Amino acid sequence: MEISSVAKRYAQALYDFSAEGNATDAVRADCTAIRQLIDSSKDFSAFIENPTIPPETADQTVVALFEKKAHAVSLRFLRFLVTKGRLNELRGICDAFEQHICEDLGILKVKITAAHELSDTQLTVMKEKLSTRYSKQIDAAVKVDPSLIGGFIIQVGDYIQDFSIVTKLDHFEEQVIRA
Repeated sequence: MEISSVAKRYAQALYDFSAEGNATDAVRADCTAIRQLIDSSKDFSAFIENPTIPPETADQTVVALFEKKAHAVSLRFLRFLVTKGRLNELRGICDAFEQHICEDLGILKVKITAAHELSDTQLTVMKEKLSTRYSKQIDAAVKVDPSLIGGFIIQVGDYIQDFSIVTKLDHFEEQVIRA
């Protein structure tokens, strides 16, 4: 999912605000929890996407949900989003905030889709090779997709490297058809 320019600007403001208050770790944890809540709760997702909820009601709901669970900086920022009518940007803001943190820490998020479960050794070797190539620490999200037949696909941002058997078979089929 693409992050809007509005979400990026708000995420930068949240990042700057949390850095001033030495709260980046706490705000990062809150953003992770909020992102999981958005993904797991249709009610919460519908709430943040609903522009017809009066700001007073939205503010009361945000306070009720997060006052005792979120860091003060996070709560203050959520309430700020309510006043600006930007709760609908919360998913993108959380994603962009995580990108800021990863850039600061030298972490590169990578998606690996494998045909079979990867062993710890295989994953370690892949992460080491990617770390060497990109000169960053690798945070890999691994997913299994048996339809690949064998091999794997690595996605770094928009760049995809496909080493799957199904793709090699598709290329072979194209070559046979053209021959």
